[in-house]
Amino acid sequence: MAATSTTVGDAFLSAPIQTMIDKLISTDFRDYANNKKLNLSLLTQLQTALLALAPVLDDAEKMQIYNPGIKKWLDELKNVIFDTEDLLNQISYDSLRCKVTNQVQNFLSSLFNTNGDINSQIKSVCERLQLFAQQIDTIGLQTVSQKVLPMTHRSSRSSLNESLIVGRENDKEKLIKMLLSERDGESNNVGAVAIVGMGGLGKTTLAKLVYDDVEVDNHFDIKVWTTVSLDFDILEITRTLLETVTSRNWDTNDLHILRAELKQNLRGKRFLFVLDDVWHEVYDDWIHLVSSFVGKSGSKMIITTRNHTFTRTGGTFHTYTLGALSREESWSLLSTCAFGFDGSAYPQLENIGQSIAKKCRGMPLALKALAGLLRTNLDIEYWDAILTSDKWESHAHHVMPALHVSYQYLPSRLKRCFTYCSIFPKDYPLDRKQLVLLWMAEGFAEKSLDLKDAEEICDEFFDELISRFLFQQSNDDTEEEKFVMHNFIRELATYAAGTSCCQLEYKTRISKNVRHLSYNREKHDISMNYEIFHNFECLRTFLPVGPLWGQNCLSRQVLVDFLPTLIRLRVLSLSEYRNIKKLPDSFGNLTQLRYLDLSNTGIKSLPKTICKLYNLQTLILSNCYSLIDLPSHIGMLINLRHLDISRTNIKEMPMQIIELEKLRTLTVFIVGKGQVGLSIKELRKFPYLQGKLTILNLHNVIDSMEAFAANLKRKQRIEELVLQWGEQTEYCGAQLAVLDMLQPSITLKKLSISYYSGKIFPSWLGDSSFFYMVYLSISNCEYCLTLPPLGQLSSLKDLRIDGMKILKTIGSEFYGKVGEGSNSSFQPFPSLQNLQFRNMSSWKEWLPFEGGKFPFPCLQTLRLRKCPELRGHLPNHPPSLKEIVIIDCGRLLETPSTLHCLSSLENKNIVYLK
Repeated sequence: MAATSTTVGDAFLSAPIQTMIDKLISTDFRDYANNKKLNLSLLTQLQTALLALAPVLDDAEKMQIYNPGIKKWLDELKNVIFDTEDLLNQISYDSLRCKVTNQVQNFLSSLFNTNGDINSQIKSVCERLQLFAQQIDTIGLQTVSQKVLPMTHRSSRSSLNESLIVGRENDKEKLIKMLLSERDGESNNVGAVAIVGMGGLGKTTLAKLVYDDVEVDNHFDIKVWTTVSLDFDILEITRTLLETVTSRNWDTNDLHILRAELKQNLRGKRFLFVLDDVWHEVYDDWIHLVSSFVGKSGSKMIITTRNHTFTRTGGTFHTYTLGALSREESWSLLSTCAFGFDGSAYPQLENIGQSIAKKCRGMPLALKALAGLLRTNLDIEYWDAILTSDKWESHAHHVMPALHVSYQYLPSRLKRCFTYCSIFPKDYPLDRKQLVLLWMAEGFAEKSLDLKDAEEICDEFFDELISRFLFQQSNDDTEEEKFVMHNFIRELATYAAGTSCCQLEYKTRISKNVRHLSYNREKHDISMNYEIFHNFECLRTFLPVGPLWGQNCLSRQVLVDFLPTLIRLRVLSLSEYRNIKKLPDSFGNLTQLRYLDLSNTGIKSLPKTICKLYNLQTLILSNCYSLIDLPSHIGMLINLRHLDISRTNIKEMPMQIIELEKLRTLTVFIVGKGQVGLSIKELRKFPYLQGKLTILNLHNVIDSMEAFAANLKRKQRIEELVLQWGEQTEYCGAQLAVLDMLQPSITLKKLSISYYSGKIFPSWLGDSSFFYMVYLSISNCEYCLTLPPLGQLSSLKDLRIDGMKILKTIGSEFYGKVGEGSNSSFQPFPSLQNLQFRNMSSWKEWLPFEGGKFPFPCLQTLRLRKCPELRGHLPNHPPSLKEIVIIDCGRLLETPSTLHCLSSLENKNIVYLK
């Protein structure tokens, strides 16, 4: 563990002030200011004022919780700091414009039309800052000398999951016993269990421990987790349950249809439903909801709630009241989270640690938040400072003092990221990748001495917030990319953000100085609410969130008259507004825009003026099915790093796109034909690509060496690759050489190949070196005679084969390691969980593996559809198999060996549809 020096617990405003000071003293900024005849004396005064304020910020932030006057002073200072940031950013934009266009005409004078020329603007913010500096002594603020303490960086992922069970082992065992009970009429046969307790006790954590238990998992056919919260919507709860059970979307708003479908899909199956964070207590509503919960005997439901009256009004429940942890359990949880499992190595911290644990009053949320702070620094002086913090007396609630202490000691960079999240609604699933891009757009990524990417810096911020238990994994997330904030933690973020962050709700009073704003989409056009927006000229973030409706609609008044006036905007999302067909040219005025999301809109093209957004980092155009092209001058977007054009109708790549050398995300690359569009070799211009890449029209590649020049093998950050040829009707042997040269990096996780017209696959496909590959799809490769040795892919979990119309036999070549004999220790497909074959019209034989070990030890689902000639054999006794689906495979069901195999699969979900 590397030891570095760090300043502990600096103020929220420390980071933006330091960033501005660095900009003001930079040679490039000074040279530009001099060339533009800006008043250098004013810039020096501005720097001096910032330097005067910086040392007292920590004291002001500490005192604001007790002194309303200081809180008001700090909030007003924050607004001036933000105004100064915006001003300097506008100056920087003009410098950037000159570099892109090679034009030097004076552009600055038009930026702040209401306040005169740029020098008067600098003078104005300088005088405002100087006034705050003059008030320092008057309001009694002290200069705080930051102590530099050794900080031990510990992995945010080490020992965290294991520690969560500390102190709840007995609770877990009792709840599992209740769930597994099936005896009717007995007192311990519990159809529904309500875990009841105050916020912060760990009700959700306990329910998740039970939900994830192996014995529970094996006992139930279906498990679904959903978060309910304050907004008890029977329609949405039923829809969520049904969509999870059926693995498909249900767009209808007819509750009767949803309930009927849910009943049908639960029939004969033992299910476990978890309804987390329930507040609603109206008996009739609950009866209406659970009336469709009809399954096999032994089906259960877990409810977590703070409301003790709920169990008396919500129906027949067994109440399980959760208490606080004991002193011993509290110290055990705190020490495990802080030290991992090597707590004995720090005996000097034990007494202080136990005293800190005692202050948390047995509340797991408080203990984990403090442990997340303590684990960053194992210095005794640091721990003692936390123990003696005056924040412990700041709040009557058992949890909040610990959370305030945790926030106080966050570095400034993390305070900005953390408070920003207060714009999201309660229980909103935070998407890790999106949040990283939003933080980047807001300027939270500081320059790194080791030249890390902004994405990497913000991703590390995310990990730090996880390690401090301020974010936690969403319980209904299968991709491990969604996180939530506990209600009390979100309450802390909202308090710390003050008036700068806001979630717009009906009758909400919002400060005119709000910077970051989100709002819930409505069923209808909500233009009647937008007149209040005209006071929000300082907005940096305009973010619609919340439920999606079939006809989300944004008024022309908002799109044309209001949004283009928000010249300080950094983040703008118009996602899901399908009535938007065109953006006004005035969007080119949004010169500070760094994040623009137009996904799922009806937009047909982008205005040329969009290419004036030189600061733009992220442009999301996914699911814009009417979009037919990109601007020809897209190369002017010199800071663009993420371009998502998946599922659009774009036919070719603009020539200038190769100038976007900073691109990290390019979701789709369309191979041109002849002199039209771009050759595949131009992919070499994007060495930093990451995430998902889809390459379309590969049939246009004539020379395989151009495919080699694309250099996919060196693009190690690409996680998912889609290779798609055209829908050809004839064999093309040259495609084998092309596919061979498109070999990706062995770090690839997901691969899809479609419409490939070769007869065989290259040797790299199925090679055991692709250790990280978890998903593989091969579809509509009509001329392939054989499958590659996919059994050698040791981490593969999901395999889908579709449309191989002339393949007749699947045998030893499919499993791999040919010739090793029956004594070999090789086991094919050791991790595969889902296997699907579809539209295999000529497939007749599936030969068994002849090695020493049975394949498919982890296979859970086997789906066979439209394989009319297949006669056998199914895999022999996969021990983990839960479901077999056989559709339109008539001969298979006539085969004695198949029927014998199916009859031996007890307690499996077998669907026969001829």
